[in-house]
Amino acid sequence: MTAGIWTDEVRVRSYDVTPQGTASVLTLADYFQEAAGRHAAELGVSMTDLRADGQAWVLAFMHMQVERLPHQNESLRIETWPSGLESASAHREFVFHDEEGTVLAGGTSRWFVFDVDRRRPVRPPRVLADIEGPDRPGPIDQDLDALSAPAHTDCEQTFTARYHDLDLNRHVNNVRYLEWALETLPAAVLDERRCLGFAVQFEAETRLGDPVRASAEQIEDGGTLRVRHRLAHAESDQTLALVRTTWL
Repeated sequence: MTAGIWTDEVRVRSYDVTPQGTASVLTLADYFQEAAGRHAAELGVSMTDLRADGQAWVLAFMHMQVERLPHQNESLRIETWPSGLESASAHREFVFHDEEGTVLAGGTSRWFVFDVDRRRPVRPPRVLADIEGPDRPGPIDQDLDALSAPAHTDCEQTFTARYHDLDLNRHVNNVRYLEWALETLPAAVLDERRCLGFAVQFEAETRLGDPVRASAEQIEDGGTLRVRHRLAHAESDQTLALVRTTWL
């Protein structure tokens, strides 16, 4: 089966906008995951389809590069498509356009199929191997190298996983990890700089009530701020996710 390019249209809503007056990378990540889920449903491999077999999709890696963050009431076109299987992971690309067709952001992602009862990845359903993605290059270079933890800590916060942080799998939603990583940074960074993109690598699930320690190392590089983030269980110190963000 050949999978086409899925297209969604979305308008940036008032509650998607930050104090800077634009949507954030968190919002774009949410928009992408919604579009990916809708496309998966069309292909017969939605979360609902997998859960019938005791399985679920789990995001393992996402990398997004941003040209411009959209403002309130802007209409965006999201395009997303599968780009093949590699070992046990499924790859998916995405790109955002504004109303004039200009690229706002793009990225790549890697997903695993997760056994809900055993809480571990399993081989993807055979149907995924039969899905052939479109002959289209990804919007950014594939950057799937392992991320590095901070060498030292410049800032740190501790969070607790709340009920409304959980997704259908009853673990913390993917975007919440990224939110915690960004929230750790000083307000001056969030107010005065623009996020050019991020990469996030998920290592372990977080459950209701878990304490999460988010730490960050800030590296100035010729006017660009590069930040290494680590999210860990605050009691066991198990790494939950590693994040890299870039700011201008």
